[in-house]
Amino acid sequence: MTHLEPFGAGTAWLAVRDRTQADVAEALGLTGGRTVPGHEAVGAVTGTGILPPLPGVGGRWTLAVSARLADLSATRLGALAALLATDVHVYDTTTGAADEVLARAAAESLDPRTLAGEAPGHAHFYDDVDEGPPPADPMETPSRTPWLWSRFFRR
Repeated sequence: MTHLEPFGAGTAWLAVRDRTQADVAEALGLTGGRTVPGHEAVGAVTGTGILPPLPGVGGRWTLAVSARLADLSATRLGALAALLATDVHVYDTTTGAADEVLARAAAESLDPRTLAGEAPGHAHFYDDVDEGPPPADPMETPSRTPWLWSRFFRR
């Protein structure tokens, strides 16, 4: 994996301490991933890229990068931390000042601006979830018309 870009304005990522890519993918409900170069996982416009664990503050951090992670609620973040039983941080530069978010990331987990060189393992990419076509047979709702007409024309 070479220089990892971009981790600047307009990106969102999740940092999970001391967990594998598979653990993070499962917690996020992702299936059917494929191996890709690190820069492709980080720079993708759609889907979710998950990088191999990288050394950082207090351990190794697995990064999940996706536009879907923007505006992640505190409740969802807490649920992910409980599910994974470790520290989980979200960094969203889609609406805030990128420099402040990157400084917070450098203090809490790792500084993505400094990621360069080879990382152990491979990045994984998960395409956007395709929910498929709607069901063939729409669900039928009972008609209230006979009951209604009986009320109007009661003898």
